[in-house]
Amino acid sequence: MMKISPVIISLTSYAERINVVHLVIESLKKQTYQVDKIVLWLDEAEINRQQLPSALAALEDELFEVRFCPNYKSYKKLVPSLQIFPDAHIITFDDDIIIPANVVQAFVDAHQRHPNTVIASRGRLMITNEHGFFEGYDKWTLLNNDSEVMAPFGILPIGYGGVLYPNGSLDLEVTNVDQFKALADNADDIWFKCMSLLKYTPTLILPRIVSDKFKVIDNTQESALYLTVNTDDRNGKCLQAIAQAYPELSTLFKSTSFPNVTIDNRLLNQLLSRPNLFDSSEKAVSFFRDAAMKIEHSHLNLAYQLMLIARKYRPQGPLINRKISEYKAKMKQ
Repeated sequence: MMKISPVIISLTSYAERINVVHLVIESLKKQTYQVDKIVLWLDEAEINRQQLPSALAALEDELFEVRFCPNYKSYKKLVPSLQIFPDAHIITFDDDIIIPANVVQAFVDAHQRHPNTVIASRGRLMITNEHGFFEGYDKWTLLNNDSEVMAPFGILPIGYGGVLYPNGSLDLEVTNVDQFKALADNADDIWFKCMSLLKYTPTLILPRIVSDKFKVIDNTQESALYLTVNTDDRNGKCLQAIAQAYPELSTLFKSTSFPNVTIDNRLLNQLLSRPNLFDSSEKAVSFFRDAAMKIEHSHLNLAYQLMLIARKYRPQGPLINRKISEYKAKMKQ
């Protein structure tokens, strides 16, 4: 496919990982798709240029550079690049994963097929209940998809797997430092998702094969963010705080279209014959059961097939079996 421009890879690191981040940079410089710039952002109060490890400093050239910015914590991976490169398509990566050489090409190919879409290699379904309130983050289904999965609203891109943010896909509030510090300190995935929702930008998750060979660098997880701040359903609390500040999000969260997910026919056939989208049977049965009930008035045959899948996970489920009997009776009419 043709080259798009400009494309920036943006990431951040900190003192505990500064001696290994060069391994990530090396993998990004070896990508089959050549981006315009790779930028590593560091906290200007924590590290200065004289303190850069020699292995990292040696990688700087026309393609890769180290820059310094205020301490925006995890937001450093994207916010400074949005400010400095406002016209660029920006791909973020984490600083502890070695990226296989074909991954950026996969992002760019997907972007060319879906140009006004946030592209990620990993994602979770943002599960809401019947009242439009979010379930706990631990109940948000981690997708394990064989094909592309797309949603207008209800998929959260997970930053550690890489995310492509097309130019203009995020609301201008995304760089409002006071707001994201007050409402979602360290919950950058949640903030960026909400900023895409304010622009009604859909999200697409690449097939798992794109990211299944990611390699986590040894001994980098002791200080991982999820161990320190992504606990006690903090993501859900940040969502509530952001929605209070931006009321249009509350309306969107409660809309009937928020949970809608689009999958291609190939993946749907796989789901109907061999369900493998979910990382636990409890999440799978909830998804298929709820999906069937949402479409039972408009797509009865498909609702019946989805409910049959739910029964594979919960054979004795009273609601599931009652619905199956109900659907069968209606199809005979």
